[in-house]
Amino acid sequence: MNIDYFTEAWKKDLSELEDTQQFWNMRADEFNNQHGNKQGEQRRQQVIEFLTSRDMLPADAEILDIGCGPGKYSVEFAQKTKQVTGIDISPKMLEYACENAWQHKLDNVLFELSPWETLSLEECGWQKKYDLVFASMCPGISSSDSLLKMCRASKDACFLSGFVERKDNLRDKLHQAVYGKNPDHRWGKNIYYAINLLWLSGYYPEITYYDNEFDHVWPLDKAVELYSHQLKRMTKLSPVTGDIDDKIAGYLGSIAVDGLVSEKVQSKIAWLCWKV
Repeated sequence: MNIDYFTEAWKKDLSELEDTQQFWNMRADEFNNQHGNKQGEQRRQQVIEFLTSRDMLPADAEILDIGCGPGKYSVEFAQKTKQVTGIDISPKMLEYACENAWQHKLDNVLFELSPWETLSLEECGWQKKYDLVFASMCPGISSSDSLLKMCRASKDACFLSGFVERKDNLRDKLHQAVYGKNPDHRWGKNIYYAINLLWLSGYYPEITYYDNEFDHVWPLDKAVELYSHQLKRMTKLSPVTGDIDDKIAGYLGSIAVDGLVSEKVQSKIAWLCWKV
């Protein structure tokens, strides 16, 4: 299999970007709170230590944080390096990012609203601009072009992390209850494609794996909204309405405890870092 095979196999429908923005706007509150808790802080420090041990966060570095979300990594980087630019598709995520940077009194971090998939490095003047191009669990790295664009934006190093395996037991059971079949899991495909494309493009990523477990707890109405949106995205169907929406609400209502829906997620995550 040559590079054309993986380029063809790994594509993203850009017509989904508006829907993607809506989804991450819905999850901005959750992500800001999640990344601010003890477990989120621990995971973040593991990544910081990993990058520091490889001399990827020198004091004079300029960093691009793709899919920065509420800006937790951007804030960490800005406290250690010269300049940070964070981009995200979600306006609500960036509201939190700006607030978090302000709370730390940082003036060396900028946030921009932009989907990475359609961003032009030439128009932004970002070709070979950044010492580190960083994308942590970023759904925007979803094609050959979006991956190799990271390399074109970097003048030294890149970091990418993503799921290799993931078990969402509640979501899988819900999918079975609503559609009568198990979902087609995509976990691991992006990392598999990324490793092969990097190799075939002349880059040799260091790969590190670690196991992770975390919990989701939502009020019932929020859970119905999120799972409805997720199942629609997973099955590529038109917006979930009517009978299907009722099935989702009914199933989640039957398992809710004191008005809350909980799910434990188990996963294996890969960290890829490489020099350009």
